Amino acid sequence: MQVQFVFTFIIALLSSLALIPLLIRHSSRLGLVDDPTGNARKIHAETMPRSGGIAIVAATSIALLVALPFNSQVVSYVLASLIIVVFGLLDDMLELSPKQKIGGQALGVMVAMAGGMVLTDFPLFSDAPAWIAYSITFIFVLGVINGVNFSDGMDGLAAGTTLIALGLIFVLAQEASAPIIIGITLAVGAALLGFLRFNTHPARIFMGDSGSQFLGFTLAWLAITLTQSESSSVSTLLPLLILGIPVMDIFQVVPVRIHKKLPLPGPDREHFHHQVAKLGFYNHEVVAIVYILQSLLLISAYLLRANDDWYVLVFYCSFLVIVLGALVTANIVGWRFHDEAITYEKRRNRFFRKLGEYHSYTGLFFSSAISLVLIGSALFATQISDRLLGAACICAGFLWLFKLTHWQTTSLVFARAASYPACVLLIYSATVSIQGEKFNWLIDFLFAVFVLLLLVSIRITRKQYFGLTNQDLLVALFLVCVAPLLLIEYGQGLEVVRLLFRTSVMLYAAEYALARGDSPMKRLTLGSLIALSVLAVHF
Repeated sequence: MQVQFVFTFIIALLSSLALIPLLIRHSSRLGLVDDPTGNARKIHAETMPRSGGIAIVAATSIALLVALPFNSQVVSYVLASLIIVVFGLLDDMLELSPKQKIGGQALGVMVAMAGGMVLTDFPLFSDAPAWIAYSITFIFVLGVINGVNFSDGMDGLAAGTTLIALGLIFVLAQEASAPIIIGITLAVGAALLGFLRFNTHPARIFMGDSGSQFLGFTLAWLAITLTQSESSSVSTLLPLLILGIPVMDIFQVVPVRIHKKLPLPGPDREHFHHQVAKLGFYNHEVVAIVYILQSLLLISAYLLRANDDWYVLVFYCSFLVIVLGALVTANIVGWRFHDEAITYEKRRNRFFRKLGEYHSYTGLFFSSAISLVLIGSALFATQISDRLLGAACICAGFLWLFKLTHWQTTSLVFARAASYPACVLLIYSATVSIQGEKFNWLIDFLFAVFVLLLLVSIRITRKQYFGLTNQDLLVALFLVCVAPLLLIEYGQGLEVVRLLFRTSVMLYAAEYALARGDSPMKRLTLGSLIALSVLAVHF
């Protein structure tokens, strides 16, 4: 990967993380707030800033200045995005009519089509007339823009599904050697990562129409541009799978709105995520279900990328029939996943409630156990590169310097700054150093037991200060998708999978220990500092 792409990702991520807190504080001055009062369609109870789209667009724009050459293709994308974002902002502030919204979107799409975003290599038919290609492109892109806009109804939903789709586009762009697509994908993806930090349930900010319409247009532009490029050999119908969730939402909502004589771009509670929520799923569970469905579509898209268009079409139609059929069937029979009257305390079964008395000891156990694992890893590590050793020395030096000058206080930020690098560096050094397959399998078994104990510890508490979020699910999905690719790419693939598994377990266990209060936090911080120092001295 070229250096400018790395800078693109870092700049977009940092810009997003820096801008969003400012926008949260000043959204009311900009008139960008979402007040649910008197609106039964809203599922949130408090007034929320909806200026996140500004941060996503601004972070993306700042980062792209580093990476992209301004040729005609990029200029058309930028101009079209600007038009769509401006109309989205106007809608967020003034609530445009459906015709005005569609008009702004249509103008942006036409600018992009004039710059080359057209399905010239038409799916299924090789000799389609130009007017058909332009018409289908226009309708498809408008549908995706509104589909992503429709899906922005729950915390982390639109941003998370878009981020997953960008992951596949990035992989395909790498295979096709398409630097422009790679740069845009990295910039938007990094901006979304920063946004999700504040948008995962319970959200502190919404992206608004400006953000969701920008994401919908960007996904459509990237998917079409990638599949139509001469360097790409993927199926021209692959955008149907990459953008399968918003397209499915359109297929479901449009007939309902026509039947009820409602405007097509208007708001309602008939979207796919609303229908899933009616089955008794909680907000974060609905988002998780959509994430999983999106991941299944994208994995299938990667596997079918070189197949004939008809295979892609048949698969997607089958997916629609199965998913929407299951949804309709569940509604007809009255199936519900949760009883709304059941509280968190009641959901814990009798076995976990009996174990509640041990909850006070879990902070001590995990902070001590993690510290011992890290120190043991430092003692038994025999193979580590000079770069990682240097990183461990520098990290330990700065952390000890800060600790000695602020001995009386240990903040959560400092605790994470000590424990996270320690988990990554020391688990890596131990994993590459341990020899013997039987010994490795024993360690894997112990880590699996560690996972079980962590899950039980989370479950037995009455409090909900620590729990897995949908952003954690995105990380898990990433690991599930990346591990098989690493297994194919590298000869010692099993070692890579072990490294991912062990590091993930340690990071989540550390986060749980840090959430347990000052004593576990101080204990884990000190253990991490000692472990990093032992590693540095050991070599």
